[in-house]
Amino acid sequence: MGVTRKGVDKFVVLREKEAAIHLLPGLFSAGTQAEWSNQNRTLIFSTHPLNNGCALAVAGKKPREHLSNECRVFEQDEKVYACRMESVPDERLPFIYDSHAVFVSLQKLMRAADVDLQEVGTERMSVGISSLLQMSALYREAMLRQVRVLQDAPKQSEFISSEIDMFQSMHAAWHLLEIIYLTTNMPGLSTSIVPHFMGWLNFNFPAPLAEEGQRILDGSPSADVLAANAALWPYLKKLALRGHVTTMANMLERIAPAKALSTMASRWAREIARIARDMPLGSDEETAGSFNARWRLWNAELQNTATAIRSLLLPDNETTRPADTALESLHSIVDVMRGDDDAISALGETWQDIMGATLLYSEPTAQADRLPTLTTEVTDSFQTSDFSVLDKALVALLNHDLPEFLVYCNQIEPWLAAHVTDIMDHINILGICRKVFAVDPREHYILALGEIYMSHEDLWRVGLEYLGMTNSKAGTLVMGEYAMRIPIESDRKAEQILRICDKYKLGRAKDRIHRQLGRQKWQRGRLGAAIGHFAQVSDHRSVGQVCDQLWNEYLESGNLTYGPIIDGVLATGLKHDRLQFLTRYRDFHVCYNLGDYVEAGRILLSILTNEIAPPYAVPDLLVDTIPLLEGDALVFSSNDTFELIRRAEDLIRSPEEPSLSPAANTTAAIIDKSELSLFNVACARNLARSFVAM
Repeated sequence: MGVTRKGVDKFVVLREKEAAIHLLPGLFSAGTQAEWSNQNRTLIFSTHPLNNGCALAVAGKKPREHLSNECRVFEQDEKVYACRMESVPDERLPFIYDSHAVFVSLQKLMRAADVDLQEVGTERMSVGISSLLQMSALYREAMLRQVRVLQDAPKQSEFISSEIDMFQSMHAAWHLLEIIYLTTNMPGLSTSIVPHFMGWLNFNFPAPLAEEGQRILDGSPSADVLAANAALWPYLKKLALRGHVTTMANMLERIAPAKALSTMASRWAREIARIARDMPLGSDEETAGSFNARWRLWNAELQNTATAIRSLLLPDNETTRPADTALESLHSIVDVMRGDDDAISALGETWQDIMGATLLYSEPTAQADRLPTLTTEVTDSFQTSDFSVLDKALVALLNHDLPEFLVYCNQIEPWLAAHVTDIMDHINILGICRKVFAVDPREHYILALGEIYMSHEDLWRVGLEYLGMTNSKAGTLVMGEYAMRIPIESDRKAEQILRICDKYKLGRAKDRIHRQLGRQKWQRGRLGAAIGHFAQVSDHRSVGQVCDQLWNEYLESGNLTYGPIIDGVLATGLKHDRLQFLTRYRDFHVCYNLGDYVEAGRILLSILTNEIAPPYAVPDLLVDTIPLLEGDALVFSSNDTFELIRRAEDLIRSPEEPSLSPAANTTAAIIDKSELSLFNVACARNLARSFVAM
């Protein structure tokens, strides 16, 4: 089932048209797609909003009632397949955390470099190339560390082997990119890519293995036994092909005294060992002209040696033994070292072998711009259709086809494509890709990687960071959508998510998260915390509802217990009319319990006259004035009493707002029928006392 997504760049769709998602078990047998499709069947699917799962089902292209009775109905058409693409393995988590730390550091480094550029006015490439090389090395170190961890796993499995292969492929592709675009561009260094390419080749594709050479030497205590070892000469040829000329020279000198060798073979073994040790090596201090002169002299000596050995191998020459294997092998080694294309092709098992030997012995001063031509010449002799994804990625990189290189990097592992595009952007070589892709490749691949990580419960923070660092509007929008949907299991996690929202200015997500947290705290009875979250987003309605619940709990229990909750909320500096009402009412109770009835009355009157109390609480407040009106001390003046009467009349004339709890409704009913008359009598008596006191 080929898959394309809306918004994916045209180039990726074109190059990845053979990519597929496979269901196990499949919906139909391999090779029957056409037959299956002709039977009025197609696939429909729906993706999960939070993870990388989807529901897949078979559906008809036409409604069933529009089909003839002859159309077959299949049992599997009634099934819905719950599918889940392969998630991020837990074994990768250490690597993901390490590489993410490098990624974040790199972004900070380049932002600082941009500030410096604005102040100094220099170019980024001259300022940051060494720093980029250091960061690239940190990425490679993380890959190699992951390989070592996997290799040291107590239980090896097919999965572990595939993971090792993947990380080694990632390292090979990254290392070559580093060599071509960073290492050879370092100021003051030789721009020849050959020594760096050979170092890359022998590190990422080690051959011949050092262990193989050690086994040959360990099993051959003497020169005669060593010369008779069937694995010796193939190993020496491989050493020559890969440029390990010093090791090769040591082994040639060791077998030279062997009696099994002919006199001429022994002589030329020593001579070739000497020539190999004299192989010119370039340096940054030496000029290209001086090195080329030394190389021509060395190559001429090899030509003479090859001619001399060839003459000994001619059929009419009687000075050599028939079928002198040692001499023939020495001739092959010399042909490789003098850069003979046929000899190199005959010994090279992979295109990388041939490419390395060609560069080393034919073009030792080649620069990076020479690579495309040489790569084409080398790979023309291979069936490129048999190349692995890594081979295709490396060939594209050597051909300087960066868009194609990115496509294959994504097929190796989305992590590789995301971080390659990022460092390419910092090197200022991503421009050609932006002309080819329909979307910005850096944004596209980093966004895709962030979405992959969001499917893992432990990588949500890393995923959000990647989404945020796309530096794009799309990345910010997607980041906000994910942030709003992350399950929040603890206050610490909530704080982390909110800090990320503040960092990337995700106002909508922050608002929704605070509302969500407020509802959670409210449901769990943590009313103070609920008020705090609602207040953060100015949700005055929800703040009022929580305060109403506190008031209703007081009415039901008769105990004023919300004091600590209110104090904790007020400590945050929050201001709300319902909070002000609860605070002032708490102050009224404190003064009343202390016997300061005058101050208690003043507070209660201010609550009523300033109208900070909700309408449904006014009856209860009026009832609270009755003991003060009937008390021995004159608490309310005549004007105060008239104000209380006015509030009671307003309450009678205008219908109450609907109360939010049964408790409030019950209390209001009692006031209406039984306690209002008590209030009126108390007001009349207080008026009489106040007039007498005047």
